[in-house]
Amino acid sequence: MQTFKYIARQEWYGALVAVLVLSVFLSLASPYFLSTGNLSNILVQASVIALLAGGQTFVILTGGVDLAVGAITALAGAIAGHMMVKLGMNPYVAILAALAIGAAVGWFNGYLVAFVGIPSFIVTLGGLTLWRGLAFDATGGFDNSGMPTLIRFLGYGEFMGVPMPIWIAGLFFIVMAFVLSSTKLGRYVYAMGSNEMGARQVGINIRWYKLSVYVVSGLSCALGAIVLMGRMDSSSGKMAQNFELDAIAAVILGGTSLFGGRGSIWGSLLGAVLITMIRNGMNLMEISQFRQMMAIGAVVIIAVWIDVLRRQRLLKK
Repeated sequence: MQTFKYIARQEWYGALVAVLVLSVFLSLASPYFLSTGNLSNILVQASVIALLAGGQTFVILTGGVDLAVGAITALAGAIAGHMMVKLGMNPYVAILAALAIGAAVGWFNGYLVAFVGIPSFIVTLGGLTLWRGLAFDATGGFDNSGMPTLIRFLGYGEFMGVPMPIWIAGLFFIVMAFVLSSTKLGRYVYAMGSNEMGARQVGINIRWYKLSVYVVSGLSCALGAIVLMGRMDSSSGKMAQNFELDAIAAVILGGTSLFGGRGSIWGSLLGAVLITMIRNGMNLMEISQFRQMMAIGAVVIIAVWIDVLRRQRLLKK
């Protein structure tokens, strides 16, 4: 376990250096970048992607991938918003419903991967359209705007001068970091990703722990949906489009290996901040959205390339 902590620390430092270097570059490129308002805006914008990336980290550490996180976010948010706006239900009940939906979809995905044996790529690729289609169907395809005060507070409110999305993401990552570093689930996640066959031979119940990481991912999507509803003051099946790509990119940029067994939850948080900083900086420099898409795609390809080279070097030792 000490080896895993050392590896995680290495990846965490790498992501931190990348954020600091980019901060210096953008501060020189634009006088507005280091303003308090802009830095706060970056963290708030990064919060939802960070929440999704946190759950995605658990999945990728086991050697899997969850391509459906954006669709699960849309499903949980669309139904919870419909319950509050159209049905007039208590927002606390709707929040619990969103969390239950995220957990249930995560359980379903995890069951197909861990117990049926379908590759995670196929299960979650199907879920990419399945869950978003269900979100549209369950709500009639309509947007629901005008969220209750509680939801708007979670998206726009402040506590002790700090925006609520930052509090929510920060507390979430503290809990997830504790789970990965100090619980049986965390130790087994690293063990499965490093050597699944070896983990099985020493008596780890691979199936149930692999299922659990998809439940964690589903819950993180539901939490992201709640924050996103507050930020948008609305919900619909169109929520979180392409967020799965940003979440995976954040995890990769944070240093977590796509091959499993290596990485850090804090690196994923920094990866989400890094992606948001890139977009924010290019907006300040008035770079077109199309070129921003190209830049993010190029950065992800380079990050995966570095991961492949790192793995090859480790295998040669």
